[in-house]
Formats: sequence, structure tokens, C-alpha cells
Amino acid sequence: MRTFCLAVAAATAVGASLVAAGSAETVADLEAQARALERKNAQLEATSRSALGGLAGIEARLARTRAELASLRSRAAVVRSRRRAVNEELAIVRVSVRATQRALARRLQALYEEEDADPLAVILGAGSLEKALNAIETLDFAAEQDQVLLTKARSATKRLTRLTRALAARQRELEQLAAARAAAAASLAAARAERLQTIAAMRSASRSNTAQIAGLEERARSLASVPPVSSPVALGGSVQAQPGTAAPSGVATMTVVATGYALPGSTASGRPVGWGAVAVDPSVIPLGSRLNIPGYGVGVAADTGGAIQGARIDLWFPTIGQARAWGSRVVAITVYT
Repeated sequence: MRTFCLAVAAATAVGASLVAAGSAETVADLEAQARALERKNAQLEATSRSALGGLAGIEARLARTRAELASLRSRAAVVRSRRRAVNEELAIVRVSVRATQRALARRLQALYEEEDADPLAVILGAGSLEKALNAIETLDFAAEQDQVLLTKARSATKRLTRLTRALAARQRELEQLAAARAAAAASLAAARAERLQTIAAMRSASRSNTAQIAGLEERARSLASVPPVSSPVALGGSVQAQPGTAAPSGVATMTVVATGYALPGSTASGRPVGWGAVAVDPSVIPLGSRLNIPGYGVGVAADTGGAIQGARIDLWFPTIGQARAWGSRVVAITVYT
């Protein structure tokens, strides 16, 4: 990820430096800058493909983690449901134990309250031996049944209690595993978002570079079409020096305040604005003069303006961003008249 960010930062830095520098002095320099940006775009494309490959791996891991999380949560829900059912069953068994204990207590109490509760008394009071034996068997059977019911109820209570504890432990384990998977899924989702942001930044840098390449190539074509100094031209075709404004042929250097602008329209000569169109004060710089402006390149005095008075010029840029990057600065220009 650090490599991706560095690639984007480098591409952005290159683009910013080109905007700040404006046009190169020669067509060869402009073409060299365009080729440098093309190489940067190729690097960005390769890095973007690598980032997309890494993104696919992250998304696959994220999908697996989310599937595991869903499975753990489903299993935990099943355990919770089973635990509730066991708790309900345990409650019923405990009620049964208490009911059996109460029934046994009542039977014992009834035996003690009856006059013939003593087995010997039962035998002696019986009309026959068979009746005596039947009476004893009835007492034994009732006692055995009570004991069996009580034993079963207590055994069920112990079994269900152990099962409840085991289910509670399993539920805690599943919830801990689910929490760990949820944290992993959140981390992978954050990594995915960061990777997407990096890819978007690289694509944005590539688009910016492509726009700058087009601007550089347009400026190079414009400079290549400028004829020798003896035939000054304006953007879009030749513009003869206006009558009464042409000065004797020569070269002069002057310091002016140069301001960037990016408005559409036409120049005072009637030609559309474009790269190299410079607004001047005709009383200072004759219309049609060729200008060499450091950091901008070659231009032609082809426009005027109410705010352009004295040693001030306006330089046309294709975008507001480039105009703002240029701003307003003091430069020493060369004027060819």
C-alpha cells in the first residue's frame, strides 16, 4: 500500500511541477515533458493492475471471513436455542423431583398416622396369611416406586445440569470465535476501502497526466507553427501589426507583472483565444509583437484589456487550475517587434 501511495504522490508531484512551470522554451522540451508523463502513466497503470490483483485477494478473504462469521453466528443461535430447551426441561424435572418428594412425604405421613402402619400389626391384624403378605407387598411396592421415581428424577436433574453447563461453554466459545471473525472482517473491509481509494487516486492522477500531455502536445504544435521573428503571428493564423502601433524592428527586455487567466472568447484581433495569446497595453508593447515569457514560453501580443495598462500582461491558460497555479508574478520578458 505504501508503494501505491508513493506512486500516486510522485505522479501528482510531476504534474504539479509541469503546471507551475508552464510552457517549455522549445518544442523538444515540451515533447520531453509529455513523454515523461506518458512514462509516469505507464507506471501508474502497472501499479494499478497490481493493486487490483491485491484487491481481488482481499475481497476473496473478506468473503470467506464473512461466510465463516455467518456460520458461527448460526451455530451459536442453535446452541442458544438448545440451551433454552434444556433449561425448560430441567425446570420440569426439578418440579417433578419436588412433587415426588412431597408425595413420598405424604405417604409416609399417612402410614405413620394409620393404626396398622406397623408391618407386624398388619400381619397380626390380617384375617389370613395371604392377606398379610399382600399388605406387606403393597407397602414395599409403594416404597420402591417412590424410590425409583426419585432416583430417576435426580439422575435427570444431574444430566440436564451437566448438559446446560456444556451448552453454556459451547455458546461462549462460538461467540468468542464470532467476535474474532467480525474483527477480521472489519479489518479486511478497511483494507479493501483503502485499496479502492488508492486505485481511484492513481486513476485520477493518470487522467490528470493525460490532460497535461494533451496540453503539452497542443502547445508544442502551436510553437512549431510559429514562423520566424520577422513574421509575427497570433494564435490561429497570422495577425499583422496594427497600423500606428508597430515599432521599428528590434529586441527589447522589460519587467512586467504577468497574470494568468482562462476565459473563453476572442482576442482584440478577432482571433479565438488560445495558448500563447497575450493581452498587452499597445502603448507599451505593440500588437503583433512576439514575446518570450520565462515559465510560459513564446506568446504573441494579440489582445488588450481595460485593466491592462503600463507594464502589465495577461497570459491565457486552457484551465482555471493552470491559471491559478501561475497566479500573478513579476517576470522579465523579451519583446520581438
